[in-house]
Amino acid sequence: MNENPGSVPEEMEEVSASGEVEGGFWASLIDIFIDPVKVFRRIGAGLPWWQPFIVIAIASSVIAYFQQPITRQLFLLNERGLSEEQLQAQGEMMEKFGSVGLILAPIAVLVIYVILAALCNVAVNLVSGRSSFKKMLCLLNFTAIIGLIEQGLKMLIIHNKGIEEITSRDDLYLTSFSLNIFARADGILRAVLESLSIFGIWFLILFTVGISIIYGVSRKAALVPVLVVWLLGVVMLMLQGLGG
Repeated sequence: MNENPGSVPEEMEEVSASGEVEGGFWASLIDIFIDPVKVFRRIGAGLPWWQPFIVIAIASSVIAYFQQPITRQLFLLNERGLSEEQLQAQGEMMEKFGSVGLILAPIAVLVIYVILAALCNVAVNLVSGRSSFKKMLCLLNFTAIIGLIEQGLKMLIIHNKGIEEITSRDDLYLTSFSLNIFARADGILRAVLESLSIFGIWFLILFTVGISIIYGVSRKAALVPVLVVWLLGVVMLMLQGLGG
């Protein structure tokens, strides 16, 4: 750990000394899993944010496509007790605008990431006096790939079991990589436990290390923006549950 709060961490010293960071986007897609520090150094050196977002956008559309039959199955269960006329009207609307959702999915993700990047950038600026919105957005895009893997695996497991096996929204929480698979909690506790899945913790660790390297702050200081992202993630999980 760097003893001098005003000095630059060793990782950033190596980047400054070399002047360049080898590797680019394609190497970073692999390194984010096997050597993420290299990715963070490249982001610090100016790796574009839009390149990883293309991967995010494509993956989001694919996941949204496989989510549609699950959403349809939940709708047909009619847990909200809609009348037959309301059920038919909303069903027709779902069929009509289903393809639009595939297009809107990456747009919605981008909006969320932009908001998160802006908030985290403010938090980093408070603890370090530094700010770079583009670097923060790039960091979010690369580390978010971890979460997409979790979503993809959930879709794969649910489809493998059979969509028709879903009898309530709670069945979806049976496919989980978090402690909630054992606790079977509800409400806020369920959202907290779901956010602390294996992949969720992996993301938070990478995000903490990434902020530390890119912005040249201690790991302890990096926890401030990380806490912002985690709390917002918990809120989003709670809203998903309420929307059910």
